[in-house]
Amino acid sequence: MPLIEIAPDLWTANQPLRFLGLEVGSRMTVVRLPSQDLVLISPIGLGEDDLQALDQLGAVSHIIAPNLFHHLSIGSTHMRYPKAKVWGVAGLMEKRSDLQFDALLTEPGSFEESLDYCQFQGFASILPRGVKPVHETVFYHRSSHTLILTDIAFNFDQTNPLSTRLAARVLGSYNTLQPSRLEKWGSRDKATVEKSVRRVLAWDFDRVIPGHGSVIEAGGKAQFKAGYEWFLSKAL
Repeated sequence: MPLIEIAPDLWTANQPLRFLGLEVGSRMTVVRLPSQDLVLISPIGLGEDDLQALDQLGAVSHIIAPNLFHHLSIGSTHMRYPKAKVWGVAGLMEKRSDLQFDALLTEPGSFEESLDYCQFQGFASILPRGVKPVHETVFYHRSSHTLILTDIAFNFDQTNPLSTRLAARVLGSYNTLQPSRLEKWGSRDKATVEKSVRRVLAWDFDRVIPGHGSVIEAGGKAQFKAGYEWFLSKAL
């Protein structure tokens, strides 16, 4: 899990992950705040070398499960950093009663006026057991003008395995930053999703880091807007 420097005070790390039989990968984003504290968004499995690399960057002070699905490595990460504050989202305490959460991301806020966040409400996905809410929180790193997502938009491309590329083409999430048709059809409260989209578009971002798929280094705001035209009642 080599850390990849994306911009000053911003890194990512990737690991393999299979979902619904497809290799989709999973990405953790690391943000260093002005205090030198580190925020881990959607932590992944960490080896000893990875932990040492993180420790060289700063002190891990915040561990975040950004939605109802990215929580698998929260417990092991907290064991390594027991003094860190663990954040979850609405519904996750009930889903993972074995984990200890210190706070929930239920209102818009900011870490040290450096990393802003808000809830992306109304978003859901069609899964084998029915339509499930995602309850995702999205983040904006001010200094690098970067939007940090997890599951509300994907960007699968030629770097993904063939089976993943084929599925992404069928579901409408290949070589484009947008939710798949499973999320478009599952998110039935379009008015609420639209409010969330407009809140995100109020941020001044250019780069987009998704939880699955390739990072978009430039032009991300226009791509995000285009990917969510389905939910917008009128042009911005």
